Amino acid sequence: MTAAPASATSNFASGFEDPPLSVEFYDYIAGQQFGGWTVTSGSVDLTTDWVDAEGQQSLDLNGSGDGAVARTLPTQLLTTYKVSFAVAGNPEGPPTVKSGTVKVNGQQVDAYTFSVAGKNNYNMGWTYRSFYFTNLLSASAVLEFAGTSASSWGAVIDDVKVESCLLILCPASAASVNRIS
Repeated sequence: MTAAPASATSNFASGFEDPPLSVEFYDYIAGQQFGGWTVTSGSVDLTTDWVDAEGQQSLDLNGSGDGAVARTLPTQLLTTYKVSFAVAGNPEGPPTVKSGTVKVNGQQVDAYTFSVAGKNNYNMGWTYRSFYFTNLLSASAVLEFAGTSASSWGAVIDDVKVESCLLILCPASAASVNRIS
């Protein structure tokens, strides 16, 4: 067995498995917490309604409308982080194109869309996205995912991972890194 390289150690992973659901979905509203996440606006649905990217549960970023979740991650000074996540869309209602954003410390670092045309609960069409940010001066960073579909059926996320790397050893695709104070 080979040890993980010092340049890329996993700092955080979330497949939205906590708490385990005994129903198809649970609607969390602003101010509520689950599995280390806090709903920062609107509502979101933790769900088992479809085949997930990882595990048995995922997160619809639109509960009864646009919602957002955030969590605080411990960070090291002057360290670059790669955030990756799986995205799909709730195929059970309109619109056909779902959308969302990602922020780090209140600064938007990613915006995405996902079409559910031809998708269903058994064929979600999960795709992976990633972005980098460099933490300059803080011992923590707030990672926030928001739904922007303006409906009760939104973008769905799963399998969120955050990994650190030394800036000089980050993959070449880290050339455009968001600098976060």
